[in-house]
Amino acid sequence: MKNVKKKKRLRIGRLFLVLIIIALISFACLKLYDIPIMSVQITGNEILSDDEVLKSAKLEDYPSFIGTFMFTIKNNLKKNKYIKDVKVSKGIFSVKIKITEYTILYIDKSTNEKVTTDGKIKDEKIVCAPYLVNDVPSDKIDGFIKAMTKIDKDVLCQMSEIKYDPNEIDKDRYYIYMNDGNTVYLTVNKFDKINKYNSILENVGKQNGVLYLDYGDYFEAK
Repeated sequence: MKNVKKKKRLRIGRLFLVLIIIALISFACLKLYDIPIMSVQITGNEILSDDEVLKSAKLEDYPSFIGTFMFTIKNNLKKNKYIKDVKVSKGIFSVKIKITEYTILYIDKSTNEKVTTDGKIKDEKIVCAPYLVNDVPSDKIDGFIKAMTKIDKDVLCQMSEIKYDPNEIDKDRYYIYMNDGNTVYLTVNKFDKINKYNSILENVGKQNGVLYLDYGDYFEAK
């Protein structure tokens, strides 16, 4: 009888020990699950602020690191109309987000729509892009958009307004008003020439005028 009692006590003791170990492991797991994301590194964003990216990713409150999945972050960010692609990776209690945004080519002044390389966006967000101030004929618009994709982002930011301005010689001619007060004439097949705008101005000096890049490639001071 004594042996039976000892065996029962041993079994109860072992069971109690196992329960304690399980409880400790469970407690440790819960505590580990509660550890939040400590830092978020965001790169590649120019249109969107870091706060806007965090909000789109649903990371603004720095949720549980373990409970937050990379595919969920990516899917949340892909819903943002300014984000073309995104890469997400995890470090030690940290998240890295690499954003690829759509390029805003211009803003249609009549509709206030932002025209990108992949469609249109209509909202009140202020972006760095020129306004198209008049209508481009339907048979010319595709060529115009394709030409706009050849312009560097930093030069797009220097452009204030674009006007479709054909003449008797060329029906694909455009007039561009720059933020610095200069104006530029371009034809649709020469839009990439404006990427040299800053280097051209260095040779011209501090004076305002008209830069003809449609024919002749010359500057005429006002």
